Amino acid sequence: MNREVCKFFSGSFAALAYAHAAYAVATSRGLIDEPVFLGRRWGVGYMWTEAAVYSAVSLALGYVGWTSNARAQLQEPPTAATEGQSKQSEGAGGPSLVTH
Repeated sequence: MNREVCKFFSGSFAALAYAHAAYAVATSRGLIDEPVFLGRRWGVGYMWTEAAVYSAVSLALGYVGWTSNARAQLQEPPTAATEGQSKQSEGAGGPSLVTH
């Protein structure tokens, strides 16, 4: 998977984890009722479990997204700063044909 895609999904799963944790806190304080979905009451413990799972997935994707760049940079040989300049002057107009 592309690095940028991993970073994007890392943030998405982090947002899901935050939302589930906030919902669990609000439910435990009595601000909102426990959700009923498919005829079952989903308790606070289940919400914390979901938040932990989403956090773990977010951390794993973040690790893959941000550390793969460091590995790629370590494997590439360093290039000279003037290497691109010499290629640019030859390729654009070709050799100079000025005669005196």
